[in-house]
Amino acid sequence: MLELQDVTSGYGTVPAISNINISVPQGACVCLIGANGAGKTTTLLTISGLVRAFSGHIKIDGVDHTTMSADRIVRGGVSLVPEGRRVIASMSVEDNLLIGAYVRKNGPEIANDMRAVYNRFPRLFERRRHYAGSLSGGEQQMLAIGRALMARPKLLLLDEPSMGLAPHVVREIFETIQEINRQGTTILLVEQNARKALSIANYGYVLEKGRIAAEGPTEQLRNTDTVRDAYLGMGQAIESTSQAALG
Repeated sequence: MLELQDVTSGYGTVPAISNINISVPQGACVCLIGANGAGKTTTLLTISGLVRAFSGHIKIDGVDHTTMSADRIVRGGVSLVPEGRRVIASMSVEDNLLIGAYVRKNGPEIANDMRAVYNRFPRLFERRRHYAGSLSGGEQQMLAIGRALMARPKLLLLDEPSMGLAPHVVREIFETIQEINRQGTTILLVEQNARKALSIANYGYVLEKGRIAAEGPTEQLRNTDTVRDAYLGMGQAIESTSQAALG
């Protein structure tokens, strides 16, 4: 479904990722873990066409997307759930969802998909007329995922879906991600909470300072001393901190 071949990308003339190779098979859930500043978000933005690759190739379904515009990439079946959710606060929940279907023309299909999103996230249906800015963090994350699904993606890119959320909400979001994957959508998940990411993905990559430092089946990565010591403890600490903050 997705292949990055020796991709270097960044901002201005400064590379944030260097010569990375990532493969995401159709129907798989693959995770990309690493510390802050490792280049995880840059990787997703480059795949999405929001940041232009300096070199290398990005192929989706065998088609080279490296120089495509972001809107063409969306039309080609790629949706991004961005870090920080990025919902449009001054618009209603329903209008935010409709923006996700902007590139589509079939009204009845859009209406059916809207109902499917509401069935998946009943809380969004309850608050469909409310401003998106009035939602809780967890509700906004549901909205961001629902908005991405309204484009009917073949490939769903998720950037830090657990960020800033209470542990029980994180569990719900990750259960939803698993369900979306089981229903056939290919997923590339960027997540600082390595423990959660490795628990649902089939295969994982570790980014360090813009380069792939390790990769393998998630069971293998979980049992690697370096990954376990550097990242799995971090994921547990994130959950513990969130729980403590909630009292």
